[in-house]
Amino acid sequence: ESVDSARSSSMAFLGKARKEDMIILGRELEQEVTPDLEIIDLWNLIVVSTNYDLEFVKDTVTSQRAEEAEQRKRELESEEGKEKKGNSNRKS
Repeated sequence: ESVDSARSSSMAFLGKARKEDMIILGRELEQEVTPDLEIIDLWNLIVVSTNYDLEFVKDTVTSQRAEEAEQRKRELESEEGKEKKGNSNRKS
């Protein structure tokens, strides 16, 4: 895979990443990252990192999104459980 091809792949993938994903990723790549950085600055830090690896980037962002989805699922299940409990108390 050529450098240009790898760079294009990373641009496409990171273009879909949220700022929060990029902050976490930058920290995983041992970069100095602060929440006030602009997305383009985060992108540049990630891509020029000596630790940068496209597969690592993809895996990290995918894993982060999966964790967030699981957390949302647990929150929804918890809310549904509370609603059911509240409804059963009203019937009494």
